[in-house]
Amino acid sequence: MPQIRLNKTPEIEEVLAFLRSKYRVLSEAEIIKVALAEKFKKDFGDLPLVDEETEKLIAKGMKDFKNGRYTVVKTDKELDIYLKSL
Repeated sequence: MPQIRLNKTPEIEEVLAFLRSKYRVLSEAEIIKVALAEKFKKDFGDLPLVDEETEKLIAKGMKDFKNGRYTVVKTDKELDIYLKSL
């Protein structure tokens, strides 16, 4: 994992001191990770991993699979034939 280096300014020390009291069992690196994740979630909410159309296709595929409607593909040749049929 790449490293990030921070200069500990008085402001950062103050924030870390507060967060250490909130997250007592975490290291400073873990506290920073949690703080960044919380900031991201606050600013951007829960970003979807896929767009709405893809989400619908996934849901349909899962429903079809649950109902036994799926195609078994065992070889690369079968996969090629199946994909060309779509």
